[in-house]
Amino acid sequence: MKKVLLFSLILLSFNSFGQKAEVIDLKPLFGNFEGGFSIYDLKTNKYQQYNPEHCKKRFSPCSTFKIANSIIGLETGVIPDTGFIIKYDSKLHPMDSDLLAREPFKYWYQDLSLKRAFKYSSVWYYQELARRVGEVRMKEMITRLNYGNKDISGGLDSYWLCSSLQISINEQIDFLKRFYLHQLSGISNNTNDAVKSIMLYETGTDYKLFGKTGSGDCWDHKVIGWYVGFVETASGPKVFAMNVIVNNFSDLQNNYRIELTKKILKELAIIP
Repeated sequence: MKKVLLFSLILLSFNSFGQKAEVIDLKPLFGNFEGGFSIYDLKTNKYQQYNPEHCKKRFSPCSTFKIANSIIGLETGVIPDTGFIIKYDSKLHPMDSDLLAREPFKYWYQDLSLKRAFKYSSVWYYQELARRVGEVRMKEMITRLNYGNKDISGGLDSYWLCSSLQISINEQIDFLKRFYLHQLSGISNNTNDAVKSIMLYETGTDYKLFGKTGSGDCWDHKVIGWYVGFVETASGPKVFAMNVIVNNFSDLQNNYRIELTKKILKELAIIP
């Protein structure tokens, strides 16, 4: 803990928006994996970062985009609430025997509500949601949200899956900060509150953790893993974003992304 704080006092960086950030040393937690982490304290208006140059790089958001996709679905009225069920179509989305044997994928192949689709990170549900929104409205909403590079040219039901849409850790922080503060352009409080409710992952001693994972084999022999969200504590809310480049999906087993983030939050004395 002392090493982290000492290092952060010595070095300063600037994020993609020109704001100062304390640089923290999290290399022992990331080990041999390349990655980055950033956290913003909404009460003190301060940023802390690990690997600032990495935090500026854009990557596919993968399933972290489900936060924005949920906002878009609700705000456009395509889905009326978090309990709205979309019927599973086995012809359009055939069952995969390998996925059926693994969590959370084994829960995909059934009728799902938005809340359950978010929890289980169901790709087909959000693909269907995107189709119902349509390309014109989707482009308008992505632009309104100012989400990453705002490029949906990779296909209406796949642009966020190792495709055209790209976002950096710093841009994730900016998006989540505006989301948490109800400052997303034209997004209602009801939509904000509904999406926040499905993001709740864990209630611990003196904290609540909200977030969304994401992962994708966007390159040969490498996989990106994301965890983004916010944590509420007695000292105030903090928005965070983390990604890590690993060798394969097995490196992300056992909630690795979430557990790594929790270790960081403990190292920074944010959660007990």
